[in-house]
Amino acid sequence: MQTKRRRIYLLVLPRVHLLDLAAPAQIFAHPALEDTLELHYISPTPDVCSKQGLHLARLEPLPAAVHPDDWLLLIGTSRLDRHLHEAAYQQAISWLADAGMQCGLLAGICSGTMLAGKAGLLDGKRCTTHHDLTRTLGQVAPKALVQEDCIFVADGHIWTSAGITTGLDLCLQLVAEHWGQNSALTIAREMVLYQRRSGNEPQLSFWLQHRNHTQSRIHTVQDLIMQAPGQDWKIAQLAEIVYLSERHLRRLFTEATGFSVQQYLQQARVELARQLLEQTSFSLDIVAERCGFAAERSLRRAWEQWMDGTPSSYRKAFTQADYNPH
Repeated sequence: MQTKRRRIYLLVLPRVHLLDLAAPAQIFAHPALEDTLELHYISPTPDVCSKQGLHLARLEPLPAAVHPDDWLLLIGTSRLDRHLHEAAYQQAISWLADAGMQCGLLAGICSGTMLAGKAGLLDGKRCTTHHDLTRTLGQVAPKALVQEDCIFVADGHIWTSAGITTGLDLCLQLVAEHWGQNSALTIAREMVLYQRRSGNEPQLSFWLQHRNHTQSRIHTVQDLIMQAPGQDWKIAQLAEIVYLSERHLRRLFTEATGFSVQQYLQQARVELARQLLEQTSFSLDIVAERCGFAAERSLRRAWEQWMDGTPSSYRKAFTQADYNPH
């Protein structure tokens, strides 16, 4: 039994983006975690004004000491790179240079990664930030291994996310790793997140896998498939959208993801089927139709290639596991 509550510090600076702050706050303040951690909203100044105009007051001062069990989340702000010279930012960066080495986990939410780079914490580390700032991050932290076109990156104790909403993915993954997949799934459900994680998944969800590459046109194809797995996608159609020949698309896609386009599409349809089995009471015929399979039999064949058991057994097991009366 955990006796010591983990401290999670959220660093809040002027022009903070409310959603950058709200995403981790909403997740880590969930009742499922409240007995195991405590949140601290810290800043060089006791109050700041967010980019959206809401004033945040009674913020705690930067702690004099950070311990190995503590987590530190760097919350993104509007045009952060243009304000690194300001007094509040300079004070935060100076403090972060030491605190970031002492904490157990450091997470940059969107542009917050820039603060870690400025503090010299990203040397030799794989990291990412908002796509508009990846080049600037490379300039601020020339020894960092900046990753483009990925949702979030973990390298040692440093985690970084690519944008505002991907902070949700990052924080849910942290919950899954430290509090278990069931806790992550419970929180995701209550937040009504479309791409929910299954309690049976040992790694990232399918939608987050195979995205840690730099082929922007392949990301576009993946995005299209993800948005509508049940659509009758043709290789020629996808190739035309991203201005590639069919042959070139096939080659690049396999090199980037490790799967053919057809294999990836089939996995996407199976993943969508899994979500529908979890979240709806649709019959298998309807699930198959919505996922782009010709019939229930086609769904079962595809399921057997990528999942254990059958769609019916999966739904039954999930329903039984989900029923957890207190």
